[in-house]
Amino acid sequence: MQNKKPTLKTVAEHLAVSTATVSNAFNRPNQLSKALRDKILFECERLGYTGPSNAARSLRTGKTSVIGVLLADNLAYNFTDPVASEFLTGISKVLDAAHVNMLLLPSKSENYQNTQVESIPDSFIVYGKPIDTNVITHIVRQHKPVVAVDFCLPNFPSINIDNQHAAYQVAKHAIHRPDDNVIILGLRLEPSTSLCLTSFNHLYSSEESVSRCRFEGYKQAMQERGNLLSVEKVWQIHDLEISSLKTMLRGTLTAPEKVDVLLCMSDKIALAALDVANEIGLTMPDDIRIVGFDGIPIAERVGLTTIEQPIMQKGQLAAQMALGQIAPDSIQLESKLVIRASSERFPNQ
Repeated sequence: MQNKKPTLKTVAEHLAVSTATVSNAFNRPNQLSKALRDKILFECERLGYTGPSNAARSLRTGKTSVIGVLLADNLAYNFTDPVASEFLTGISKVLDAAHVNMLLLPSKSENYQNTQVESIPDSFIVYGKPIDTNVITHIVRQHKPVVAVDFCLPNFPSINIDNQHAAYQVAKHAIHRPDDNVIILGLRLEPSTSLCLTSFNHLYSSEESVSRCRFEGYKQAMQERGNLLSVEKVWQIHDLEISSLKTMLRGTLTAPEKVDVLLCMSDKIALAALDVANEIGLTMPDDIRIVGFDGIPIAERVGLTTIEQPIMQKGQLAAQMALGQIAPDSIQLESKLVIRASSERFPNQ
């Protein structure tokens, strides 16, 4: 065996065990006692055997032990976004326990032109509908399990919260009077990349966009409070740098027309608004009321009123569904309105 590269079969013969036992030492450690597994791995290292061939196993079983994760935004953005990071942590915990790997997939169809990366995963998790919907086509035509998160994909299970009701709750809390000047700092609401909307005629549907669901919740609360909703009061915040966002907010919050309420579709946006409000000397909630959405950890530290949603649990459930550990049924999780100092003088928590 010293002059020839060892194989699974020759290693098993040397150890006087079955090939399945050697394979389990690498791929299913819980099937063996610790002593036996340690003995096998020690001998494999001594013999120069690095484990069963993944390529051969894939050809034999049709499985790669890889779950593909498609994020709606570019990869770089999701490494800095606290919500995406928490979601990916939830996925990772389940995949680590199952000894399965994660493959992050690009959100632009041009990245799929010279590669067949979408053919590798056994199943897919799609987190938010990508701008480039052709990417969905690449994935669906693999005829493999797909789990959609934070949007609905026809014929596939989805994991969501009731975004419209949650947004309604936080907006109804923040808006006090019919004459409150309310600004909505939204996420992606329509295909255009403009900051301001020209009309409400081109919005994504509620099925394909959580931003639209939250917008409908805000609109419902404004109507009940007697507030007028106009396009100039709605912003689309895309992949803006925080510094650029703060510059725009600084201009809005120092304009002659006083802003009473900022309805922010993410805590990240709300945190930037809080920073600007503090910089220019506004007092919350007397001068302005600011609310967010997501419930990231820093929101509690800075006293931000927000909607807490189970971000990590979404990731865990999506991974369990993608692995076949739970039934592929659509799930709606609970969220919670958490009132803090950014919108109420003496929060009742």
